[in-house]
Amino acid sequence: MTLQPTPLNRLSVIAGKKGLTDLHIPTITEDAQDVIGMQGRIRLQKDEKIHNSQWMDKQRNNLLAYEYLCHIGEAKEWIEDCLQDEIDPIIKLEESMRNGIVLAKLADWFAPGIVRKIFQDTKLQFRHSDNINYFFEALKVARLPQIFWFELTDLYEKKNIPKVIYCIHALSHLLSRRNLAPNIKNLLGQLQFTNEELSATQRHLDMSGIAMPNFMNVGSSLRKELNEQNDEEEYTINVPDLIIEEEEGEFSDSEQSQSSSTEERDLTERYWSDKANQDKLRVCQSIARTFLARKEFNRAHDLRHSTEFVSLISQLQAYIRGKQAQRKFAYLKSVYASQTNFAVKLQSICRGHLKKLEHKRTMDHYNTNIEKVVKVQNFVKTKLVENAYRKLTTDTNPTVSTVKSFIHLLDDSDLDFDRELALEDLRHQVIENIKDNNSLDAYINSLDIQIALFLKNAITIDEVLKHNGAFKKKKEQQRMIHEIAVNNQQLNPFSLAGIDKESRQRLELFQQLIYLLQTEPKYLARLLSMTNRQDLGDYSSHKLIESTVLSLFGYATNTREEYLLINLCKYCIAEEMKDVESTLEFMRGNYTFMKLVVQTNRGAKEREFFRTLLSPLVNEVVQNDFLDLETDPVSIYHKAINDEESRTGMPSNRPHAVTTQEALADAEVRDTFVVHLRNLREITEKFFAAVTLTVDTVPYGIRVVARELRLILEENFANEPHERIIRIIGNFIYYRYLNPAIVAPEQYDVIDAVISPMQRKNLAEVSKMLQHISSGSVFEDAHDIFLAPLNEYVADAGQRFGEWFLALTDVEDPESYFGMHALTDQTNMHKPIVYLSPNELFHLHYTLQHNLDTLEPEGAGILHDIVGEIGPSLYRPEIELPESMVCLTLTNRCDNIPMDPTARLQQLLVDTKRLVVYVIKIQTGRNLAHIFQNPITPENETAWNELKAKEFAEDKEDYAIISKRRHLQLGQSEPPLDLQTISFFQLKSIANRLVVHLERCKVIANNNAYQDVITMIAQDITGKNTRRMQRDREMARMKLTLSHLQEKRDYLLDQGNSYEGYLNSCMTAMATKKGKKQKFIFPFTRQYFHMRGLQKLGLVPKFGSYKYTAKQLHERKVLLELMDIPKRHYDRIPIILSMDQAGIITIEGSYSGWPMSSVQVDMRYEELLQTQFEGVQTVTVLDGMAKVNVNLLIYLINKKFYA
Repeated sequence: MTLQPTPLNRLSVIAGKKGLTDLHIPTITEDAQDVIGMQGRIRLQKDEKIHNSQWMDKQRNNLLAYEYLCHIGEAKEWIEDCLQDEIDPIIKLEESMRNGIVLAKLADWFAPGIVRKIFQDTKLQFRHSDNINYFFEALKVARLPQIFWFELTDLYEKKNIPKVIYCIHALSHLLSRRNLAPNIKNLLGQLQFTNEELSATQRHLDMSGIAMPNFMNVGSSLRKELNEQNDEEEYTINVPDLIIEEEEGEFSDSEQSQSSSTEERDLTERYWSDKANQDKLRVCQSIARTFLARKEFNRAHDLRHSTEFVSLISQLQAYIRGKQAQRKFAYLKSVYASQTNFAVKLQSICRGHLKKLEHKRTMDHYNTNIEKVVKVQNFVKTKLVENAYRKLTTDTNPTVSTVKSFIHLLDDSDLDFDRELALEDLRHQVIENIKDNNSLDAYINSLDIQIALFLKNAITIDEVLKHNGAFKKKKEQQRMIHEIAVNNQQLNPFSLAGIDKESRQRLELFQQLIYLLQTEPKYLARLLSMTNRQDLGDYSSHKLIESTVLSLFGYATNTREEYLLINLCKYCIAEEMKDVESTLEFMRGNYTFMKLVVQTNRGAKEREFFRTLLSPLVNEVVQNDFLDLETDPVSIYHKAINDEESRTGMPSNRPHAVTTQEALADAEVRDTFVVHLRNLREITEKFFAAVTLTVDTVPYGIRVVARELRLILEENFANEPHERIIRIIGNFIYYRYLNPAIVAPEQYDVIDAVISPMQRKNLAEVSKMLQHISSGSVFEDAHDIFLAPLNEYVADAGQRFGEWFLALTDVEDPESYFGMHALTDQTNMHKPIVYLSPNELFHLHYTLQHNLDTLEPEGAGILHDIVGEIGPSLYRPEIELPESMVCLTLTNRCDNIPMDPTARLQQLLVDTKRLVVYVIKIQTGRNLAHIFQNPITPENETAWNELKAKEFAEDKEDYAIISKRRHLQLGQSEPPLDLQTISFFQLKSIANRLVVHLERCKVIANNNAYQDVITMIAQDITGKNTRRMQRDREMARMKLTLSHLQEKRDYLLDQGNSYEGYLNSCMTAMATKKGKKQKFIFPFTRQYFHMRGLQKLGLVPKFGSYKYTAKQLHERKVLLELMDIPKRHYDRIPIILSMDQAGIITIEGSYSGWPMSSVQVDMRYEELLQTQFEGVQTVTVLDGMAKVNVNLLIYLINKKFYA
């Protein structure tokens, strides 16, 4: 029978052979006493420190915890003996075993090949369960009974760790019985633990509520499951006397007296001479022999059923089978070798019959499914063509054969030729219209000069009449202008207002210079780059250059100037990024294009965007008088002291000089600090959410500049992570664009109120948060470490901000957005106008002249020409220049549309490719050079004649198309080449010479067998559809351009008529002014009562006064509109025109809805005429409240005051 161990039995086993002397179990062996009459047995006694009635149960629990820890230690040492490696200590072993790494290593030790890969990670993950599953597979190989196994959750989730330890004990017994592992040790009584460790272990066991396995009889349980006889129990039951006598002889008390050696020998002889004792000895020996035999039998049985033994047997069996198969194969081979001829004949007959049957079945199948066969063939052909076309499109250098397979795609249809002819016709019409408009513009400029000379020098009416037909008599007009200019005295070199020829030429040169700087941004980009590097010479002011550049583009107030300023920013980015070596260097720099963006932020569109976006958010912060976003604990601490002293009237007992940690130690400061952080995060999130919702409403300028910056950064720093580039873009957009409007909202019209220091401080805190989010940097510096609790939010928001920044840069090109093209300025009715101060203009000229070689390093160019024609600059900083603005009507120096020098070469390239295509259709070879070298056969000439007959077939309806196909213009002075009349030999020779010429002109590379020509033809094939779409877009653009040119022509004709009409009106006024009579006023009219009122006050103007309503002037088309006033109120608004001094017209209006009830302005008559001469159709008067038609207003004034 099996005796169940009790706590006392376990304690006696723990004591071992040496008794309780060296055993130490807290609360049990301390000052322990023997049970009365039973020496060596501990008597449980109450601890004096324990005051409850459960002292005996606690001591039993401590004994249970001690035993459990000892069993863990036994398993630990056994595993270390197996692995020859040290693992975690006993107390930490439960937790460290949860990842299964130790068990996987153990499984790999006793069952090699089971464990494929051990997952190791410091943090517990579910993938660690793979390690535990490897251990389970190893247990299957070891054939450990399932009753000893544990579940995955017992270890991974710590549901039953004792069962895991019990499984390891059972495994150790199983492997030691097979001599595959060392025996597990019994460490009960040999280990010591602290009272706290025992208590903690016991609490864990109590909380888990699981029953402790019986570790003492794990060996017997294992034998029982394996159906093995319990030898040890039989021995104990059958020979109790021997065991007792042996134990009594071995464990006799040391205090008893021992017999002498002689007495012992006598006693021994008498003992063994006794027959009964001899029988016992023989029984014991037989039992021992039986045990050893059974053990050897079990070992042999286990060996025969082990994996290694089975594997060896399988290998032996496989070897025997292989030998048998080889002998059989050798026998059959010898038999077949003797019957070779018969076998060959039989095989051939069988193969022939089978092939016939297979062919018949195949043909029957094809005939039955003929439609499917056709579909499959089409599918295969399509795939082959697709593969070949893909090879054509993807290969860098496609072969001649590949190109020839698709050469038919280059054959233009009749529609293609028609549209090409239409496009050429549109180009010709555009050029002709531009020339006509330039002629008209020159005529109007001549009229303008005549008018100016008339006003300044009092040209007689006869002289004006002589030049009224100036458009037809240009030479006479120019002669007279020259004569008048010669008579004028020498003007100030810094004056551009003179009417003489020299002043006019200098003015035109400056206008051409400014137009060149606008439309060729490379010059200004280089100049601004030099400004940023402080490389300008003497007398050059860097700030003045930057302000002048912005004035050149009118601060991007209209579409044209905004487009040109964006182009300048693009060139500045490319120019300044040449010297930047790293992204960190770029982040630290302050570049010119950034300054341009900052300056343009103050435009009307940007202000409207900022006001719409930020006004509700900023007002929420500003209007909250109790909001405080201070995040410095020391500042909060000092404010708390001030509030306390203000509240109590007594000095605070708290010290003033404290550190951040000391300030946060104060409960009040800590609570306030937490509230401020929470408010700061909430408000920042509101700003962040509002900003990231705006993509399409963000002004285009900042978006396209950010896109160009991103492209340049990605190109220059290809190895930088994409996230790094996005952070740089984000820092640029936020810090340079959004941040100023948040920190100083009143300067950007976001709000109208005045901001207090506390409100500005709150906005600064929000701005700092958004700055960190945009740059992706967390708070880790010493001065803002107290904001570290917000780092997680900053990191998350930074990812979202990056997505918004990337979306902003997804924008179309400026040309497409603004609808700009090379002929835009030619189609605009009004020439662009720039206003510059004389100081800005002449300082710019001085700077350009002294840095000309750097700005145009080629040494010769249009900038050199214009600056050279203007002459040396006399500018010096000490010279006083007038403050009046200079109005420059910009003109293009190249208005005559010069022929592009590369256009002829491009046309020659097109013709060459066409001839090469004809050659490839007839002949083929490895490459184009090989084809040119191949001899010509009669078959080639025949094929060429057939191709000509097909290509150039005469058709009356398509004669123009056929003629375009047949004839090539290879030279300017030579007649067109007729392809119909030449042979294939001549075709090859011409094509070869043209290719050699292109190679000589460096249009194509040399030494590559003319592969560039083949590659360009392949690109033409693959891009034909794109070329058609491009041609359609170009035709649409040409039609629109032609329409605008015709409108401009009509406008110029009207303007010329206006100028001529003005001359006629001047002549009429000069002839009739002496005969002016007093006009009669009808009584009881509006004018009658107006004049009577003035007479009563004594304020009657010298030259008259006339009163109208806005409705009357609007009906006469004199008044076009009144700002923000509906037309139904026009009859309530009086408008008075009067003149008390000669040449000064007073316009007065009154309306209750205006900021001032009455508005009065004086307007000089000559200024109004000058406005008309400049072609301005409408002007605003009454401080911008009214818009009037210039021509009709002058007509009204002439009628009332000069008629």
